[in-house]
Amino acid sequence: MNDDGLVASSSHRLCFQCGGLGHKMCYCTSSERVKNDEGKESVKRFNDNRKRNHNHFEKVVRWMAKSKSQEPSERTVVDPLLWLRSQAPTSIDGNCVTQRSLDMHRAKYNDLDKAQRTLFGGTIAQLKARLTERLNVSPEDEGASQWHKQLTRAVELGQPAEFSSNNSDEQSIKVYAVEKLQPRCRQLHHLIFHDNSFCAKIRKKLLPSAKESLTTNCISIGGGPGFDHVSFCIAAKFLHDIQPQRSELLPNRIKTEVYDLYSDDWKPVMEALGECFEDRDHLTMHHVDLRLDLADEAHAQLRSSLHTVDIICLQFVLHENSSFLVKEVEIEGVYRKQINGVMRDILTMAPAGTIMIITDSANTLFPYLKDAANEHGWTHLCAEEQLRKEGKRRAYLGPKSFLILERKICK
Repeated sequence: MNDDGLVASSSHRLCFQCGGLGHKMCYCTSSERVKNDEGKESVKRFNDNRKRNHNHFEKVVRWMAKSKSQEPSERTVVDPLLWLRSQAPTSIDGNCVTQRSLDMHRAKYNDLDKAQRTLFGGTIAQLKARLTERLNVSPEDEGASQWHKQLTRAVELGQPAEFSSNNSDEQSIKVYAVEKLQPRCRQLHHLIFHDNSFCAKIRKKLLPSAKESLTTNCISIGGGPGFDHVSFCIAAKFLHDIQPQRSELLPNRIKTEVYDLYSDDWKPVMEALGECFEDRDHLTMHHVDLRLDLADEAHAQLRSSLHTVDIICLQFVLHENSSFLVKEVEIEGVYRKQINGVMRDILTMAPAGTIMIITDSANTLFPYLKDAANEHGWTHLCAEEQLRKEGKRRAYLGPKSFLILERKICK
């Protein structure tokens, strides 16, 4: 690879052993067993060039600049995936699309994918280190914790795992927060950047604004210390930072209300995460009990927030409560199972335009959720089996089972 970052021919390659020109290290005839100074320098030059030419974020910023409006006074906000789709090579005047143009277009998708994953990985790694120190979680704590077995048992029984102060494993809630930070945030974050129409509607709610400061109101049910909030914030920041006129745009503020059965126990962990993430003001904790109806006095805050919600997120929580959520009822002389309790009430009360994201370790509840959603004016933006029928791959490293709904009309 030369100084311009181009792949060099073998006659211009520097040996990593001796630094000589025109041969590889495996063919080096040098009698020295270790790299000399010239060999070390050639390795350094190679690595520096590779890093420079794999800065996918800068590449995305460069080709996103082409989406800028030709009018100097007009500030535009662009979804990168929608813009890439609009720029797909097509035949003009009967001329065939060249393989080079196709490869260059695919390379932009690759740049975008690598850029958002790199930003996510770096942010989460730093956040996890801070949270581990803040919660004083040691490797011994992680090795001794039994939360893995508790969650497995919870899914089997369809009953929530014990994460209260009554749990004999006092560190379990902190260990869970640290160990699950990266995988839980990754599930949602990578799903947001999947290239299809339903995820585009999620991204639309996270894009910056050219005219006024926007706030996206999120409800996270069973979201632990604020996993979903972190995912949405990282995605929103990336979508802002790649915009051609980002200095003139207003970032989208994410306001998340987390609802959990063990809200009192999760609250100090949430506050620690908020401090580490430097975003305490837009993350709050509230109580919810999926076994009760929404009309219960314990759900006053949830009822109020549903009037202005934009996104409702339920990650890995419904199947832990399946024994309470699904009931067999008689309808016109026929017995059938249906969703009851808080979930049915949420599907009834959420305003038009609300997006609901559901991810879980299984999809056995999805048929009942879709039936209830159909009854109350929701449409299926995605289900895993629908993607398979359409021949589309699942979101890479995204949820194993997911369902995304949008409320079109209020019935």
